[in-house]
Amino acid sequence: MAADEIISGVYGISMGFVNAFLIKADEGLVLVDSGLPKRKDTILKAVAGVAGQPADLRHILVTHHHVDHIGSLADLKEASDAKSYVHPADTPIVRGDQPQPGANRTSLLGKLAGPLLERLSPAAVAAAVDVEVEDGQELPIGGGVKVVHTPGHTPGHVSYLLPGRGGVLFVGDAAANILRLGMPVGVFTADREQAKESIRKLAGLEFDIACFGHGRVLKGEANLRFRRLAEKLAR
Repeated sequence: MAADEIISGVYGISMGFVNAFLIKADEGLVLVDSGLPKRKDTILKAVAGVAGQPADLRHILVTHHHVDHIGSLADLKEASDAKSYVHPADTPIVRGDQPQPGANRTSLLGKLAGPLLERLSPAAVAAAVDVEVEDGQELPIGGGVKVVHTPGHTPGHVSYLLPGRGGVLFVGDAAANILRLGMPVGVFTADREQAKESIRKLAGLEFDIACFGHGRVLKGEANLRFRRLAEKLAR
C-alpha cells in the first residue's frame, strides 16, 4: 500500500478503520503508530514508497497502548531496528507486563457490547519500549517533535505536534474525525472527563493540520475546529 502525501514530508497510511503516519526527516523516517497485528508488510511497503528500505524507518512514536495502535510495533522494530517512544503510564501494557484493559463498562455500549468486543479484539503483541516520553518534551527528531500528554482515552495517551508548515498535530485517539470531529470512541475511553480536558488542551495549540488515528485528516485551520469542539464540550 502506498502512502498518501498529506503535506510535503508527511504521509498517511490508511489501514481500514485505523491510520498510521510517516514523517520524512533528515535522520530517516518517523512512524506514528503501527496499526493492528500483522500490518508490518503494509507499513513497510509504505516506507519503501517514501524512502526505500526498512532500515530507513528510525523512530516509532506511539500515541497509546491499544492493540490497533501497537499491534505491529514489535514486528516493525525487528525489521527496522527503529526506536519506540511511549508515555510511562502506557509502557507496562505496551511491554506486556500488564494486560490490555477491557471496554469501559460505565458506558451503556460498554455494558452491552463490551464482552463481545473484547472477544473479537486481536491479542496484543508485547514490544520493547526504548524511550519514555513526558508532557512538553521536545524530541530531537523530525525537526523537533513536541510531546503533548493527552490522557483520557488511556492514562498515557500522547499526541505529537510537528513544528513548521503551520503545525501538524498527530492526534492519535484523543479525538476522532469519523463523521465529524468529536470525542474518542467512548466504549474504549478510560476517563471521559479527562478526555474532554485533553481536547481543551489541544485546542490551545497552534496547528493547521490534524491527523487522526480514526477518521479523515483535517486540513486548514484545524486548531479552530478543535476550539469550537472544546467550547461545545464546555457547555
